[in-house]
Amino acid sequence: MNRSWPKIYILLFFTVIFSANDLLAQDEPYYHGLPKKTSVAVTKTDPITESTGTSGTGANIDVIYHKVYWRISPDSTKYIKGFVQTNFKTIQNSVSSISFDLRNVLIIDSVVFRGAQLPGGSIVRSGNIVTLTLGATLTDNFIDSFIVYYQGIPPAASGASYGYQRPTSSTAGNYITTLSESYEDRDWWPCKADMQDKIDSMDIIVNVPWASPTAADTFWVATNGKLVDSTIAGTNRTFIFKTRYPIASYLVFVSVAKFNRYYRSVNISGTEVPVVYNLFRGKTTTQYNTILNAMDKMNTIITTFSNKFGDYPFKNEKHGYYDGLMGASGMEHQTMSGMATGSLSSLRTLTHELMHQWFGDNVTFATWNDLWLAEGFARYSESLAAELEPTLGFSSAYSIRNTIKTSALSLTTVSTWIPDANTGTSALIWGSNYGSAIYERGCMIVSMLRAICGDQKFFQALKNYQTSLAGKTATTDSLKNFFNAVLEKDISSFFNDYVGGSGSAATPVGGIGNPVNTVNWNSPSPNKLVVQMASQTTTSGSNVAYFNGPVVLHIRGALPANDTTISFFDWGGGDLSYAGNGLSIPVRGNRLSYYLSFTPTSVAYDDSARTLSTGSTVNVPGLDSYTWLGSINTDWNTAGNWSSSQLPPDGADITIATVASNQPVLQNDITTGPLTINESNTIIIGNNTLTLNNVLKNTGTLTGSPTSNLVIAGHAGTISFNQASAATRSLNLLSLNGGCSAILGTGILELYGGLNLPPSSILTVGSSNLIIH
Repeated sequence: MNRSWPKIYILLFFTVIFSANDLLAQDEPYYHGLPKKTSVAVTKTDPITESTGTSGTGANIDVIYHKVYWRISPDSTKYIKGFVQTNFKTIQNSVSSISFDLRNVLIIDSVVFRGAQLPGGSIVRSGNIVTLTLGATLTDNFIDSFIVYYQGIPPAASGASYGYQRPTSSTAGNYITTLSESYEDRDWWPCKADMQDKIDSMDIIVNVPWASPTAADTFWVATNGKLVDSTIAGTNRTFIFKTRYPIASYLVFVSVAKFNRYYRSVNISGTEVPVVYNLFRGKTTTQYNTILNAMDKMNTIITTFSNKFGDYPFKNEKHGYYDGLMGASGMEHQTMSGMATGSLSSLRTLTHELMHQWFGDNVTFATWNDLWLAEGFARYSESLAAELEPTLGFSSAYSIRNTIKTSALSLTTVSTWIPDANTGTSALIWGSNYGSAIYERGCMIVSMLRAICGDQKFFQALKNYQTSLAGKTATTDSLKNFFNAVLEKDISSFFNDYVGGSGSAATPVGGIGNPVNTVNWNSPSPNKLVVQMASQTTTSGSNVAYFNGPVVLHIRGALPANDTTISFFDWGGGDLSYAGNGLSIPVRGNRLSYYLSFTPTSVAYDDSARTLSTGSTVNVPGLDSYTWLGSINTDWNTAGNWSSSQLPPDGADITIATVASNQPVLQNDITTGPLTINESNTIIIGNNTLTLNNVLKNTGTLTGSPTSNLVIAGHAGTISFNQASAATRSLNLLSLNGGCSAILGTGILELYGGLNLPPSSILTVGSSNLIIH
């Protein structure tokens, strides 16, 4: 294996940089420092492990390192000239040819493999794909390298395809800038354009014209990674950058311009992270101050985001921004975001690109279908930063989010996930409504995930996602798996209904349109709120029969201080879960009860713009949870004993509130959702099994017997037993399901059949209050 390139070809093609290359030839490439490129819990049959990129290149290799050299002279020409060394590892047996992407307008001068030029006939170009016949057959897991020497004028910008361009700044003159998303990396450098095969590390060498450091015609270089060295030779300067984090090919960039450079640092978990701003020369002092003030505010945001999502992913290299991006307001080039001159002081754009360093760069979407995994989170960060750091000068978090929601609701004909037919070119992605949906609808999906989880579980899921997949790629299913894990529930239906797909596929499974919900509510007694899904319709053209997802309600009382927001998850079919602090086991019977610190007088539907739905609320007098009154007898199964003469279905929200002597007696096995037993009330289990799927809220008791069984299938809270006798404070079997919990109240519980307590469950007992016979 040859890890350095033969200098004879440097002398032949690039004599201007001999001394710099001679220096770098001593440095061994780095490609084993970080884990690689695969999503969570994948198997060999998962599509994510089988990708060869959209063009199909490099199917038999894993790219582990690039050393690149570019000669760039913005005042003279748009021309680019240089080489790219590719170190690779084979991932198949009998590899005798390798392909890569390069725009056909660029000239390949030669390709060197194992110290020798490949014959011209071994370099075949078809469209924008280059195939090399190596003249050798490589075994699986074999490391080797080749070097491509090339030059030419990259294509002009066309619509959403920007690539490598030579604009002119009114203050800084001619300069070079790049924007490779989505398919324009190949427009200016030879690469394997496949997000799933991230490049483990790169050395980037850029040679530019050089005068004195104070001269107006002096060029500086912005690119990925850390500047480690530069040398001046006559009227040229060679800048040497290194990046040791896995990077997708479309995130590689170079900008050569007459920059002023500004340096800061920010401390992330004890590491001083260099912060670099490259701004065009020639601005006024006021302009510089305005821009620098805005950019410096991002040092607060980077610390805040590090606390929420895990440390800034590239803290050992740098963070920064550079001036002069064309084709977009901002672009999240890894370690240094490009900014259009007109967006340099935009707090929202600066924040958006910063968030991408986590979502898009550290964890990259595996295919363009799942582009929302980058843009949705970055869009959401604009309101999140305003919420978490309200003194920095953002608009209110609500106003930002409400504007985004309004836009998202208008995109009723496309899903957030992009089907294959719309991923083939930059124009298809960015020139269609999909190019808007990934931002607006994507943002609202992130917002809904937070509404479902509550802050603790939301940020924990995302920190796990960032940590486990650092330097790798993900699909929508990857993200879903992390949320399923922290929620201990499967919310696949939510992702299907609102996102519409995962990975590469031809058609969405959902994701088009929005729900319009009607929610019934009532306050049947002081401080109690009961809610019920009355109906759901969908917008015209929706491909979702019924949207499973969060409903957010704003509750007010008689006083200004009487104000709270609740959320629940609608599974359809009358099944609802309490949300906002994890997800409860679904509650049957289409009713949820909330016990507040005030009596509600009004309920508004999502007036804080947290969901991708619209709706209304209706006050329905008489609406209550399933409440035992005991009006006729003690039989649980007699409908007349219940409010509204309705028997509760298994798993319903139930209140025991009799004022008579008829305490409920189970006639068979029963499962409840949230169970409230009022003071002086009890449930007599008898020779049956009572399963609690949710919390037990009570000042009353359970009455057991040596033949009674109690199963805890949720987080039950405090369980109190009737202490009148040894018989009434007893059970045959107390069983907690995995991950469930309960607290024994005061008094003694006697178990005659045993205790089933899996390792992941928790039973809290007091001193001497549990006897197992």
